[in-house]
Amino acid sequence: RRGHLPAFMTFSASWAARARKPPSVPKSKSEDNSDSDESKSEAGDEARAHISPVPPGLLASVVVFGADGDLASKKILPTLFNLWRRKLVPRDLLVFGFARAPMTTETFRKHIFKCVYHPSQPQGDRKEFLQRCHYQSGQFDEPEAMEALLRQIEEQEAARLAARQQPAGSRPQALHFQDRRPASASFDAVGAAAEAGVPEEQVRLYYMAVPPFLYASICGALRSGRRADAAAAAGAASAGDFAALSLAEGASDAGGAEGDKATAAANGCGVAAGIGNGGGNGGGRVVLPTPRLEERFVLEKPFGKDTASCQQMVRELSMLREDEIFRIDHYLGKELVMNLLVLRFANVCFQGIWNRQYIKNVQVIFKEDFGTQGRGGYFDEYGIIRDVLQNHLLQVMALVAMEQPLSFSAGDIRAEKLKVLKCVQPLTLDTLCTGQYVRCGNSPGYLEEPTVVDKQSRTETFAAAVLHVHNPRWEGVPFVLKAGKALTDRKAEVRIQFHNVPGVISDLANSCPGGLPANELVVRLQPEETIYWKVQNKVPGLGFETNQIRMDLLYATKFQQRKLPEAYERLLLDVLAGQSSNFVSAEELIHSWAIFTPVLHQLREEKVVPEPYPYGSRGPPGADELASRFGTAAPTPHIARCTLTPHTHTTPTLYTAPYPRAASGATTPCTARHRDAEVWRRAPHGHRRARYHGSPEAGRATDGGGGERDARSRGQARGAA
Repeated sequence: RRGHLPAFMTFSASWAARARKPPSVPKSKSEDNSDSDESKSEAGDEARAHISPVPPGLLASVVVFGADGDLASKKILPTLFNLWRRKLVPRDLLVFGFARAPMTTETFRKHIFKCVYHPSQPQGDRKEFLQRCHYQSGQFDEPEAMEALLRQIEEQEAARLAARQQPAGSRPQALHFQDRRPASASFDAVGAAAEAGVPEEQVRLYYMAVPPFLYASICGALRSGRRADAAAAAGAASAGDFAALSLAEGASDAGGAEGDKATAAANGCGVAAGIGNGGGNGGGRVVLPTPRLEERFVLEKPFGKDTASCQQMVRELSMLREDEIFRIDHYLGKELVMNLLVLRFANVCFQGIWNRQYIKNVQVIFKEDFGTQGRGGYFDEYGIIRDVLQNHLLQVMALVAMEQPLSFSAGDIRAEKLKVLKCVQPLTLDTLCTGQYVRCGNSPGYLEEPTVVDKQSRTETFAAAVLHVHNPRWEGVPFVLKAGKALTDRKAEVRIQFHNVPGVISDLANSCPGGLPANELVVRLQPEETIYWKVQNKVPGLGFETNQIRMDLLYATKFQQRKLPEAYERLLLDVLAGQSSNFVSAEELIHSWAIFTPVLHQLREEKVVPEPYPYGSRGPPGADELASRFGTAAPTPHIARCTLTPHTHTTPTLYTAPYPRAASGATTPCTARHRDAEVWRRAPHGHRRARYHGSPEAGRATDGGGGERDARSRGQARGAA
């Protein structure tokens, strides 16, 4: 590219590159305090650093409110350190903590050290990262404390900007060019800013690791402080510009130490007034553009307790633009959840079968093998429906059911998810089962938890809900959302069960004891990321026997050299990069609450007692009854044709099983027309009508008197069929 640059920029570009790159010093083995495995890991991380959506030269600051809490200590601060250590965020990232605890910055750094400490990591990384962390204590609703925080942030950001404009190893002066032609002054400024690594914008991320009732007061105080700073900066802009110009002119005539001091003072005035000035040794002055500030607010769930409270929260945050708000749902940052869209829309084999003609039901399951673990106070106020079903599982369901978006942009993905949520009818008690775990052996029950204050609490720790999406693709297909605590194991997965093979030949049906099981696609989200098909396969040997096998894609085996990113790592990178496709919009929130709010109010008003289930069991028995009622208990084995007697008036079990009912209560049997075509062909004529009208009596009533025909007429009708 240098061959196409003007002559006056050739020297500037090469000089800036040399000034920015310090001389390499070979490191001895004694100075390296990391082992070989760690070095290889670091090298691999550095090689993969280019995949980060965050530009390496971005000016970024992260402010964590509630920095001394569990969420910040266990998730946010360790995640920031890991991203910084792996060079996925800029090296001059600034981290600020704000909380009520009266800590100093040094105490806060010791707290972070405990959160991020790992014996295999180099000490130099931790020390360098801790120097970039700062702390401010105060009350969240105290304007003076918020102003002090903003002052500290602005001071550190101004110092960082000055350091960017003055490359390491150079004299404290801004960039200048040999040619001082006025016509190229603006072009020189842009070129100098690019060479100095100063981007056009800087990002300030506010992470709300605090209870939701504090969101409005904190965001309002931050916006008030920003408006006051903008007014003060506008009033002082002309004075700061004049001071910077005067100091720069003095620096251009001075030399040595005095010239350096004058130049440094000019740069300081330039940062405060929004410009950067340079001089010294008779060089020309260059005005560097000030990066514009982009503020982004990260909010944690819960986003209300019902539709009304969610709408109230949205109104309270109206001082923020929607594109500034990032409502985090960490399930959307999981690797397998993000892979759902790729699995669906990048593989032609799924395009034709991802609909009600082939899919029998969809189950989104969340299971934990432990109780509330000290979170009884919070959990007793919300319950498993608000804590898991309404957000995590419903978002995963929307990704499974949505139509193909125009692109993977945030607007297109959110638009398709919103269409699906609008097609889901509100949940009712008829399609819901709730439970609460009780003592089993040495494992205490929910009401025995010390953090649960109300010992008569009816809060559910298990819930299974059946939803229906009323659109042409999914009409009649039950979507089961199931979540529970204190169950048999810990896992989260999506199970897609397909219909049985219609008209299967008897040789295949008899080749598997109990009949052919249905196919199933399972996407395991955690703990072991896996995608597998359950298909029928011939057992090797001389005989003819089939068995169901798993065609498995285990991520830990297939991608051994890849480190799967944590959900918070991916989501924090997305916020810094301004990508909001993996976050929830306000419209999605309101429509998701509209699905669950009626039944939540009904549970409270009717004082429904959750069904007890033992700690460590599969859940309450009512969940199995709900599953069998909607055909989601297990894939139904296919029955061989020879077991059906076409001349009998007894309705075969296979086609008289109750069909799923929509939320409105209307039967929707059209989704099962194809799955037992052979049974349909062999069934008596009256029973065919019964399939679509609920009973054999209804079939006779709507068959034009067919139920009153004599035996000969019925035989002729069967022969014609």
